[in-house]
Amino acid sequence: MTKMSDSIIVHNASSGAIHAFVSKYTNDKGSDDWFTIGAGQRESWGRNQGWELVAFKNEGDTERAGVYVSVDSIVTYHSLSNTVVE
Repeated sequence: MTKMSDSIIVHNASSGAIHAFVSKYTNDKGSDDWFTIGAGQRESWGRNQGWELVAFKNEGDTERAGVYVSVDSIVTYHSLSNTVVE
C-alpha cells in the first residue's frame, strides 16, 4: 500500500466494519469524529508532520484500542488486539 504525504491511512483488513478515530493534534481544522470503515476498505486523514493517536472501538463501544503513530503512517487493522503500523 502506498503512503501519502501528510496523511495517516487506516486500512481495515478485518472481515467486518470498524470504527476508527484519528486525533487532530497536528491539524486543528481536521476532523476527530469516529468514522466507519468497511471490510477491506481504507480511509485517509490529512495531518501535518508530528504524532497522532489512531483509535478503534467495537460496535457497542465496550472495547477500545489505539496506537500513537507518526504522520505518513499506514495503520492496518486486523482486530482490536492486532494492528500493524508501517
